[in-house]
Amino acid sequence: MQSLTLSDLKLGLTDLLDKRKSALLRSSSGKIYEPILAKKLEEISALPPVMLGGKALAAELEETDVEHDSFGKAVWYMTEAYLRHPQASPETAAAATRIRRAFIPALSELKASYADEARAAMERKKIVKQHKADLERFPVAGGETLHDWISGFLDAGERLHSMLSDRADVKETSRKGAGALRAATIGLLSRLRAGIADEVEHNPKLPPDLDTQVFGYLDGLHVPRVAAARLKKAKRAVPTEPESPESPEIARA
Repeated sequence: MQSLTLSDLKLGLTDLLDKRKSALLRSSSGKIYEPILAKKLEEISALPPVMLGGKALAAELEETDVEHDSFGKAVWYMTEAYLRHPQASPETAAAATRIRRAFIPALSELKASYADEARAAMERKKIVKQHKADLERFPVAGGETLHDWISGFLDAGERLHSMLSDRADVKETSRKGAGALRAATIGLLSRLRAGIADEVEHNPKLPPDLDTQVFGYLDGLHVPRVAAARLKKAKRAVPTEPESPESPEIARA
C-alpha cells in the first residue's frame, strides 16, 4: 500500500471503518487497530484541502499551465491565420488585431511565470465582455467561437492563481507533517494486515478471505496507483525522437 496518497487513505479508511467494520472487528487485530485507525482518519480529514487532492500540487500547476498555454496558442494562431489571409476583410482583420492586443499580444507571454500568467488572466477577464462581439465573430469546430477559447484560457489562468494561493497556505511544516501522517497510517495498515494473516492462519473460525473483506477497497485504490507509476517510469525510459525543425516563430511557442 506504499503508493496510496492521503486522499486514497481518507477514502479507504472511511470505507474500512464503515462498510467493512464488521469484517475488521472479526479479528483481534482489527479490534485493537480500529480506534487507532479512526484517530488517523480524523487527522487526515483535518488536513488542508489542498493536501488531499491525490496529486502533487506542483503537478496540478503544471497541468493547468499546459491547458492555459494551449488555449492561448490556439487563439493566437487562429487570429494569426486571419491576419495572414490575403482576402480577409478589413473588419475581420481589425477584430483579430483587437483580440490579439487585448488577450495575447505575443506568444512569448505564454512562457511567463505562473504568477504573471495568473495576474494577466485576472486582469483580462475584466474586459471579455467588451470584446465579446469580436470573439464571437470567429467560429470554431464544434459550434463554439473564440469566445469559448478565451474563456478557457482565462479560466485556466485564474485557477493558477487559486493554486498558488493554496500552496502559500500550506507551510513546509504542514507538508512534512502530512508526509509523516501518511507514512504512519500506511505502516499501521501493513501491521494490521500482517496480524490478520497470522490470525487467519491459526484460527479456523475466521474466514480464509478475511484479508479481502477488510482490505479489498484499499487494494482497489492501490493497484491503479502502482500501474500508473510503472507506466510513467516506462515512458521516461523511452528515448524521444528529435523534433523536426520548425520556423523560429513556431519553435519559440
